[in-house]
Amino acid sequence: MRKIILVRHGQTNSNIAGTTQGHTDTSLNETGIVQAQKTGEYIRKNYDISESWSSDLTRCQMTINQITKKFTTTKLLREMSFGNWENKKFQVLKKQFPELTKMFVQASEKFKAPKGESFQDMADRSIRFISKLNDDDNQGDYLIVTHGGLLRILIISFLNMPMKNSVNFYFDNCSITEIAYDLSNNSLLTKLNATEHLK
Repeated sequence: MRKIILVRHGQTNSNIAGTTQGHTDTSLNETGIVQAQKTGEYIRKNYDISESWSSDLTRCQMTINQITKKFTTTKLLREMSFGNWENKKFQVLKKQFPELTKMFVQASEKFKAPKGESFQDMADRSIRFISKLNDDDNQGDYLIVTHGGLLRILIISFLNMPMKNSVNFYFDNCSITEIAYDLSNNSLLTKLNATEHLK
């Protein structure tokens, strides 16, 4: 089995403000850049990365650039599109759309922000991405830099878990999660939301 190293992008100002980002192309703030640098130092020291993937959005590309200069970007690794909810504070959305935000928090299959994506849309993207991975044990580890919401969906996709279980996972900025993976669906979660390297 080979290791898949999953990293959430570094901190953005929207993260601090509690504002939805989705497909909005935000950048890392100063703290996020430092987080990415520390993550890069740790990964280069502790893993043998042979292939690297990133969401095409700037906050992820800025993060992976501090880890490796050789990577492939893909829209499949983007955060959920929040449509008309983009750049809105979640606390405001809760007051305006109490039932819909409740469905979001519960990862309901019925949730879909106005002109946005559903959880199933994200799951379809994650499965399409996973299908791109090969299982050559003679190669090194995979690095994937993406977003908190998409990380939840990737985890349940790798582990063959129900959609509702995605709410049981949380990922800090520049946290490291590790999966031992092969194409026979024998994926094992070996590290979750590790942040010791950021101290």
